[in-house]
Amino acid sequence: MNSLPFSGKALVDAQFAGQPIGPVAPKNFAAVMGDVSTWAPNYKDMTIVPDGSGGQAVRVTLDQGTIHSGPNGTHGVVLFAKLPGQIDNACISYRVRFDANFDWSMGGKLPGLSGVAPGVAPGAPSGGHPTDQGWSGRLMWLGAGSYSWAGPTNTVVSYMYHPGQKSIYGDNVRWGKSFVAGQWHQIAQCYTMNTVGKSDGVLRAWFDGQLVVNDTSFVYRTRSDVHINYLTWDVFRGGATMNWAGSRTGYIDFENVRVSIPS
Repeated sequence: MNSLPFSGKALVDAQFAGQPIGPVAPKNFAAVMGDVSTWAPNYKDMTIVPDGSGGQAVRVTLDQGTIHSGPNGTHGVVLFAKLPGQIDNACISYRVRFDANFDWSMGGKLPGLSGVAPGVAPGAPSGGHPTDQGWSGRLMWLGAGSYSWAGPTNTVVSYMYHPGQKSIYGDNVRWGKSFVAGQWHQIAQCYTMNTVGKSDGVLRAWFDGQLVVNDTSFVYRTRSDVHINYLTWDVFRGGATMNWAGSRTGYIDFENVRVSIPS
């Protein structure tokens, strides 16, 4: 599959048009995202804003001097929208825009898909906790200083937790592309689970319509009860240490969020 993965059966088709401008109402977010927590504190950094072209977007604000877990509380958002059924092939796509004066700092997390075994918390394969009970496939932007190869300021990678990863933190699959502040970008990733015992999983990614990752030997799982079952709505700075914090408050906008089973 070399074309953009926007066709096929939609599991999530989140359009934010028609939602009241201002703070995100948890029930409104759940109405378009699906089976997701509506606990109000999770939503304190999200608002609905005009997108500048007649539509609306959801905005996540990241305060200066913070990462997700510090100094206290949640700075950004972490939500898990449960997908229906046992899915072994799915794509996520969305449009994303960083504000025109965004401080890239050392980097941060962006949404993707993930999967865990029954009874395992959806956040298990993250935060320096690799596990054979699941996997996660978020995006990151990385700035200079995060890794010796990253930079100059806003490198895009697939950030993958999976069995056999190289360290306790996720593997960075490089896209060879960078975000531009103030500009909308079209992002898409597709994940096909491997056959248990084989290295035949597929990870593909597109940046503004260009195929940038095409890995056909990825290992997502070592057990047959691990599938694709969550949209992982992670948007925050970090990294686990405060040198990932930004020097000024910034925001990231999202629209046209779609999860689909490609045809």
